[in-house]
Amino acid sequence: MLIWNIQWTNQNSQRSFPLTDAATKRDLSDTITIPDSFIVGLYFPVHAGLDIEPDRFFVRSLTIFPTGYNIAIAYDDGTSDPPTVASVNIAKSTHAENRTYALPGTDEFADGVGQIVIGALNEIEQLPPGQYFFDRAGGALETAVIRPNIRGISSITVVSGSDRSEKLYGDIELVAGRNFRIVANIVGGQDPQIVFSAIEGEGLNEECVCDESAEGPCIRTINGIPPAPDGNFQLIGDDCIEISPEDHGLLLSDKCSSPCCGCNELDALVAQIDRFATGAATLRNFINNLSGAVTQFHTVVLGSRLNDSGCLDC
Repeated sequence: MLIWNIQWTNQNSQRSFPLTDAATKRDLSDTITIPDSFIVGLYFPVHAGLDIEPDRFFVRSLTIFPTGYNIAIAYDDGTSDPPTVASVNIAKSTHAENRTYALPGTDEFADGVGQIVIGALNEIEQLPPGQYFFDRAGGALETAVIRPNIRGISSITVVSGSDRSEKLYGDIELVAGRNFRIVANIVGGQDPQIVFSAIEGEGLNEECVCDESAEGPCIRTINGIPPAPDGNFQLIGDDCIEISPEDHGLLLSDKCSSPCCGCNELDALVAQIDRFATGAATLRNFINNLSGAVTQFHTVVLGSRLNDSGCLDC
């Protein structure tokens, strides 16, 4: 006789848990039954602030692929299409018996991550592939696997205008910057507070070194050329270069380089050039034909002269 060390997961492989004893484990099409040896453990945390009933969670769907499985958990909210609260994928190639997988939540349960333990696959592999749906009566879960989880901050995102940072996790420190102060108010019997204050002075920002009444340094040279003794610097135009004043500047215009014709005139000129090129090609073809005709004419005339003269050495 063999002695089998009965452990928690081994016990669950021979009973419905984590499904209830009353669960039929039959899908809505009455095609398959979830084997007891498939799901041998489950734990899912739910926010303590959510208005839910622990006995309304159930296995919503089981999808059997040639390469693995997908399990979805739903909450019976009384509608015909209850919302999915968590799902997990199990790869057949990397699975080991009684392996634990993370069971991440979705939507309202997004910051809850549970665990699911998958046992042996010998029975589930005998079922036909496909997606099978269950109602609460078929896939009801024990209330013991749904546990309250105190709602907390799961992550922090820093937003500056249109820029958003990656989600920050773990221990996060809020650090005061220039002209800004952060104070933690912790008073017994009251909720802790963090006060953000935009302030002036107190050594949190550098003093401005600018003197509004002081004038900045003036222009001493332009391209190494100093001004006249009276401090003036003259910019003189000519027939082509025109200099005109602008707000806080000078405008230099080259009147000689302005185009004398526009796009319409250029289009007409291009059309004339195209016609000239077409005529040149036609003339080249005519010359080639004329050259061939002259060559043929010489051949005919020379042949006729030879035929008219007799042989001198007969």
